[in-house]
Amino acid sequence: MKLLLKEDANIEETMIEVTYKTYDRKLQQLINLVEEKNIDLPGKYQGETHFINMKDVCYIESVDNLTFLYTDQLVFESKEKLYFFEERLLNTSFLRISKNTLLNMDYLKSVSVLPNYKLEAKLLNLEKLVINRHYTKNIKAYLNI
Repeated sequence: MKLLLKEDANIEETMIEVTYKTYDRKLQQLINLVEEKNIDLPGKYQGETHFINMKDVCYIESVDNLTFLYTDQLVFESKEKLYFFEERLLNTSFLRISKNTLLNMDYLKSVSVLPNYKLEAKLLNLEKLVINRHYTKNIKAYLNI
């Protein structure tokens, strides 16, 4: 991959043009990086409200009307519903992998096949999550597999 930077004092807004031979996962990651907003997500830890950068969240899980945001080190609690986070994180690296879980695909290390057409996601922090068969199509499309 080559990078060409060109300064032009006559333009009003910065423009990024990408020329590619094949549209693949790495190109999609580059596009996501350019398009992603710096989204902070609300969560509580030890009674204090924090705003966690989306890039620091490994996955988000909803259990018993509470939602938990998992980072490498801490677990934050939120009273927001999972669909709130899903809407805020639309067109980012977060994908729904089950009825109650959103996975930050940037933390995905590997995927293996389980019985009943499910997948097991192994994360960079060594956690394992089950990808429900209903959502495997979206995961495979994201990974180009």
